[in-house]
Amino acid sequence: MKTGITAVEANSNIFEPQDDQMNEIYLWHGTAPRAALSIAQEDFNIKLAGASTKDHAGSMYGDGTYLAESITKADEYAQDDPTGLFAGKYALLLCRVLLGSTFRVTDSNIPAIEAALATGHYQSVLGDREAAVGTYREFIVYDHYQVYPHFIVWYTRL
Repeated sequence: MKTGITAVEANSNIFEPQDDQMNEIYLWHGTAPRAALSIAQEDFNIKLAGASTKDHAGSMYGDGTYLAESITKADEYAQDDPTGLFAGKYALLLCRVLLGSTFRVTDSNIPAIEAALATGHYQSVLGDREAAVGTYREFIVYDHYQVYPHFIVWYTRL
């Protein structure tokens, strides 16, 4: 049973209702400002998953779009642009995401994830690091049609 009102419900003039049958939710995605603009114009490109960072962050659960319910977790993926118009700025995307049926894992196990997705019963993965090590949960989708960048949030870190 729900308690209280969500931010989406409280701001129905900005946010359209979510489709509970499709497990649609709003999640955060951290990135660099120029990448945020590219995603907003061209959509997410799964082929670039993990490619934008030196340590291939964003590939613990396979190549997909990594999103978080925690803005703090999304900020871990955000990067600044060192020069130009966005120098010193970071970007977060607030996205509408269709999770469908979610396969939950507590550790990186790409063969198990690939096998679960291949069954057709699952459309996303929940990397439950909160349960495993007390940090944040991550949601991963593997098809760009499942995620829509709704808003870009620009910010600086203090």
